[in-house]
Amino acid sequence: MSRSRRTTAGAWVVALGLLIAASGGVLAQAAAAAPGQDGQVAPKEPAEQYVPVKSIPQQDSLPAAPLLVVAYGFVWVALLVYVWSIWRRLMKVEHEIQALSSRIADVGPRR
Repeated sequence: MSRSRRTTAGAWVVALGLLIAASGGVLAQAAAAAPGQDGQVAPKEPAEQYVPVKSIPQQDSLPAAPLLVVAYGFVWVALLVYVWSIWRRLMKVEHEIQALSSRIADVGPRR
């Protein structure tokens, strides 16, 4: 695989991860702001007393939580793969520099 293809593939992976992360956030916002039948969002009544956490209705939880977790996981994996590929290429360049410096030392100084 050529260098330009690897760079392009890495860019596509990062772009796809960002797209998935952004779409997960948009889906969560759209689900949270679902309008009523007349197109308006119904205001919530304030609680008169302390409401324990156990009695919060299920609809108040984040419905897109699995998608959000998957999106963040994908972005982290893409980031780690990208950093690993940069580290691997950097090691290859360092080995080439060491080989060249040893070849130069073997030849000796020019007159």
